[in-house]
Amino acid sequence: MNDISGSTVLVDQLRAEFTTLEAGSRVPTMRDIASRHDVSVFAVQRAFEVLKEEGLIQSFVGRGSFVTGGDIARSSIVGRSRAARILIVSHSTPSLRGYRVAHSLQTELLQAGCRAITVSYSDAIELGDVLGDGRYDVCVLQPRRSILPVEVIAMLKSKARHMIVEGRELERLDVDVFVRNRAKSMALALHSLRELGHARIGLLTERLDAAAGYAEIENHFLQNHASLPGNAESLIVRAVADPDDGILASEISEALQKDLANVSGLPTGFIVSGRFEPASIKEGFRSAGFEIPSSVSVVSLRVDTESFPADARFTAVGRTTEHVVQGLVSMINWRLSNPNEPPVQVLDNPSLFAGFSTVRIKGDGGIRRAVSDAQ
Repeated sequence: MNDISGSTVLVDQLRAEFTTLEAGSRVPTMRDIASRHDVSVFAVQRAFEVLKEEGLIQSFVGRGSFVTGGDIARSSIVGRSRAARILIVSHSTPSLRGYRVAHSLQTELLQAGCRAITVSYSDAIELGDVLGDGRYDVCVLQPRRSILPVEVIAMLKSKARHMIVEGRELERLDVDVFVRNRAKSMALALHSLRELGHARIGLLTERLDAAAGYAEIENHFLQNHASLPGNAESLIVRAVADPDDGILASEISEALQKDLANVSGLPTGFIVSGRFEPASIKEGFRSAGFEIPSSVSVVSLRVDTESFPADARFTAVGRTTEHVVQGLVSMINWRLSNPNEPPVQVLDNPSLFAGFSTVRIKGDGGIRRAVSDAQ
């Protein structure tokens, strides 16, 4: 077998082949392509990753891969060509990132000729009153919080032929899901810190909330950390959120001091996952005796990478607004072109954005300040 995974030949061949297909068309399976091109399945997987990054194809768990693109403004799902009606629904919980995604998505859809509206809600009854008897081709829902009442899902499904939930993994609810790839996020964050020389890496997260995916984040951290070279302890610090004020610097500082009190080899790098504001992260670590990045490097999985000046941005693993919107547009395109396909889940891959909060560790292992000194 002539495995050409180390070159661009296979990518170029598949790109040329897939661009001749119509939007929404299913591409051949990886095994078929591997057999036809006399390469390994692993080589095809790598080529698919490149083509997904380029936006040419999109993969769905258990369903295969499809060509993206097409004219989203036209839909024949009701037997005649007309502009697609798209409903974008967001919970009223404040979220700058969520607002940007919803606003940009509506703008993109309107420019494409769709009939798109955006609605914010706080409860199911209020949402039903606002929507009235309206009917839509696709509803895109941003839950923005841990609790997602079943009655909200049921009511929205009664208003739209198809439903896409953005940002939340849901099972057995018969809806399409578009969510960041948490496993890839953790792998990128750990790899970036290891590349900078950090051998002792900790995770700062919120107290477990299964609905928000924190348990899954912890599992990905433990699994990825265990696969790294060395025998460093897998250290997890959990902060408690205030019901009214969110997670303050004091909660972060208290959690760090408490959970690191008896740790002999303190982490020189931390991955932060949760509803932490940048100012709270910096002040919380400082109060616990760690200056970012001089004594500890921090990679965030949730901190906004777009609202701050370049020199004030945390190093983060995430997705830009444009990336998320284009992914949702591709998924809407696919669903309109394949109305009879079963519900799918798309794991959207993030990227690493370099910022001020990480530095290469010094040759002596870096500065490690004892928590007791800050108490």
